[in-house]
Amino acid sequence: MDSNNIGEQTAGKAAKKSKAPLIIAILAGCLVVITAIVAVLVLNSPSRRLENALGSGRDNAANGYYDRAERAYENALEIDPENLEAYKGLFDVLMGREDFDDIEDLYDDASDALSKSDFKDFEKYLIKELESAIKKAVKNEDWELGMDILDVYVDLCDDPDMDIINELDPLSHPVWADPSGSVSPAGSDNGTTREQLGDKYGYGYDVGEMIPDFTFYDEDGNYHSISEFQGKAVYVNFFTTWCTYCFYELPDMQDVADEFGGDAVVIMIDLDEGPELGLQYAEDYDVDLPIYYIDGWDLEGGLSIEAVPLSIVIDRYGMVYGNHLGMAEYDWMHDTVENAVNTAY
Repeated sequence: MDSNNIGEQTAGKAAKKSKAPLIIAILAGCLVVITAIVAVLVLNSPSRRLENALGSGRDNAANGYYDRAERAYENALEIDPENLEAYKGLFDVLMGREDFDDIEDLYDDASDALSKSDFKDFEKYLIKELESAIKKAVKNEDWELGMDILDVYVDLCDDPDMDIINELDPLSHPVWADPSGSVSPAGSDNGTTREQLGDKYGYGYDVGEMIPDFTFYDEDGNYHSISEFQGKAVYVNFFTTWCTYCFYELPDMQDVADEFGGDAVVIMIDLDEGPELGLQYAEDYDVDLPIYYIDGWDLEGGLSIEAVPLSIVIDRYGMVYGNHLGMAEYDWMHDTVENAVNTAY
């Protein structure tokens, strides 16, 4: 065999073998690029971004950075508008900031966005946390905070736990409030009895006295007086729109008004707030009782109201037949009005 031919064949074989490392390098490079692309896609996938947003929300909320946590949870909802954890996280943020006014709006948003089962889960979580917060406020004797949380609780809970409510008021009577707006539960004074509270705050006009003909005005600014109702028994309820226990009396007062028809009237008098708030209150709670207004907490005849709710029952002759400081129960309302209707001299 020719030596030149042998050399050419050997060179040809050597040239073919030299391409293998290049191919391997190209394939390895492609693999690196593909891996990088996959990694970027994974890191920027909706599920990963959602996980990061929720994690950021949890971490910031735990450290008290509520504004950052709120932004993180809002980012999570932009990725997944039906994310239950994000709604729970936003509720935790509002509780942490004590921003209770926005909780009802969040509740409504969750109701619209979440599935039926998820919303039920969210609702249970919300109620449980509110109840826990009320207990904590009571333990710390932070009555103002407790009442703020209670307002949200009773608005959102269809069947509020009266034991939870009474944690703020061991005597099962309402908030004792003064015109300055300061509040404390009836049981906050250790050993205080209902009689002592009555002595402290007053029961209104005394039973057995003729009531002074005090005046009040309606939503149109027209003035009226209590004497306009002479000939009927009158149940007068003094309240404010911010008084939680005033709200609890509404159904029973409505029942009493319906039961006695033309023999008795039930009227509500809002203290020092005016028609704008009163009308909104009537709309929010579907109140079907007449609401009147007094600019202040002082009435004719020397009565200075210092606690709400205060109920006074007047017989058809204008005499005070009964009074009740605090949340009155149906039996007291009904029996007192019935006796006032049947009064004879």
